[in-house]
Amino acid sequence: MADSDVRKALVTAALAFFVAQGLDTDTQVSWENKVFDPRGLELWAACYSQKAGSSEVSTLGLGGRDREVGFLQIDVNVPRDTGEEVGDTWWDAARAYFVKGKSFTYGVQTVTIQNIGSANGRLVDTWWRETFTISYRSDLTRNPSL
Repeated sequence: MADSDVRKALVTAALAFFVAQGLDTDTQVSWENKVFDPRGLELWAACYSQKAGSSEVSTLGLGGRDREVGFLQIDVNVPRDTGEEVGDTWWDAARAYFVKGKSFTYGVQTVTIQNIGSANGRLVDTWWRETFTISYRSDLTRNPSL
């Protein structure tokens, strides 16, 4: 029922996705506002979430609902010149996990996936990066304790 629970639902979903892909979420995933050093790694991911502006009114009055939309971004990084197979495998896995319409919950707050897309791979520093953007929506109850 809070914005922070929306983020926690997204992070919980991302954690499960990374674990399913065999990543150590302590050493192979860069999380927002956390120190991370990828040196020595063959594969690592980064995860960010972002609200898309302010929420919109869904229903009026006390106990009404506000709709929040935003996205979860996952960057998969592999050494350059390692081919396209790793990125393709991760893209297939992300599309299978973050299915349009699938919901993730933290506490009583639910987040529903609206869409998933990918950007063209590109060289960033010494890494080849594939980016996946997962759009979501979530309805927040206004003044839930009233």
